[in-house]
Amino acid sequence: MATKVRWLGHAFFEITTQHDKTILIDPYIEENPATPEGVIPDEADMILITHDHFDHLESVASLLGPEGIIFAQPEIITKIQNENPELEDSNFVNEGIGMNIGGTVEHEGIKITMVQAFHSSGEGSPAGFVIRLTDGKTIYYAGDTGVFSSMELFNELYDINLALLPIGSVFTMDPAQAAVATRLLQADVVIPMHYGTFPILVESADSFIEMVKREAPETVVEPINPGESYLLK
Repeated sequence: MATKVRWLGHAFFEITTQHDKTILIDPYIEENPATPEGVIPDEADMILITHDHFDHLESVASLLGPEGIIFAQPEIITKIQNENPELEDSNFVNEGIGMNIGGTVEHEGIKITMVQAFHSSGEGSPAGFVIRLTDGKTIYYAGDTGVFSSMELFNELYDINLALLPIGSVFTMDPAQAAVATRLLQADVVIPMHYGTFPILVESADSFIEMVKREAPETVVEPINPGESYLLK
């Protein structure tokens, strides 16, 4: 069984592994205008939070399974705990201690590495994640970020199969920066995100697709619509 990567609009992704583990990244559904009506993600075994802006953790408590684990920095964990007192320390990575940039935590055979991103955050600092699955496949989720040259090291370290990159501009990389990021990462496949949600953002992935053809012709761009899935084989 292949890993299924479903885009739920904006920066919200659901990853269903070959062993039916559900990983949610930056959950944002109740007020997300890009999430198709009636689309409901499975309860999460793992939720990954890159930073504390509302459009990246709005739905964290409501989507966490009873034995689910939230992966985030200590400061963001404290914020989530204060806003959701029903959650226990056991619902957070390392029993509520958290993790930070450069660190790796293994859960259910899946290795989660927190990596840097360049953005802002009310608490903690912005981050991305490298997810190494039990079938040997690796997913890089950039989070909200501009392009930075050390993205090239991520492929050297982790041999990325699938990259999930923001392209919407204003708050993140624009298509030109994201195309350069694609070249640096040398992933097999890239899925664009964080665009088309609000009028202020880049509306479509068309220009990004054309730029990747020039910057990183060996990388396949898979633009999917919110609610659709990509099978990582």
